[in-house]
Amino acid sequence: MGTMGSGKTTVAKLLAQELKFSLLEENFGENAFLPRFYQDMKRWAFHSQTFFLMEKITQMLETPKLLEGHNVVQDTPIQQDAFSYAKAQHVLGNIDDAEWKLYLKIYHSFEPYLPKPNLVIYLETSVPALADRIEKRGRGYEQKIPQSYLELLDMLNHKWFGENKTIPVLMIETDGLNIVRSKIAQEKLLDQIRKKL
Repeated sequence: MGTMGSGKTTVAKLLAQELKFSLLEENFGENAFLPRFYQDMKRWAFHSQTFFLMEKITQMLETPKLLEGHNVVQDTPIQQDAFSYAKAQHVLGNIDDAEWKLYLKIYHSFEPYLPKPNLVIYLETSVPALADRIEKRGRGYEQKIPQSYLELLDMLNHKWFGENKTIPVLMIETDGLNIVRSKIAQEKLLDQIRKKL
């Protein structure tokens, strides 16, 4: 878990490889609404967020079968999808009250059937570092994201932590960790996670 640009996908892939976990990847590339969302947020926010919600619900419902053979690492937990990304769109007015009520109804109707994670790993990253990483990875539709949006996501992530009473969280500072290129940084991160697990 972490704000966009924090390194969630990189860390999830590293954990899957090094700890031999099954990887549940974020399917942002399959979300046909995402590029449209960045062009017209009010028109496409509900569609895009509901796509991610349904993808994540499908993943979570398949997880118990995967757990029969391996541990599982998920790139972005459903809780962040709902209470950070989707909620941000409601806060910004891109998802109206009726759409938000429907979104939460879908989430809460499936929630009792979804396995809870044993641990959420939160990649704590400053907003300037997030903006720098987003620029460097070069996804065209992300390049015009305002800093205020990253600040909102960061605030909502921390709000979820304050309200979360059921899932253990390991917070890892990532500003000084180059987990993409540095083997030393990767080992430092893996060591913290192994100890917590």
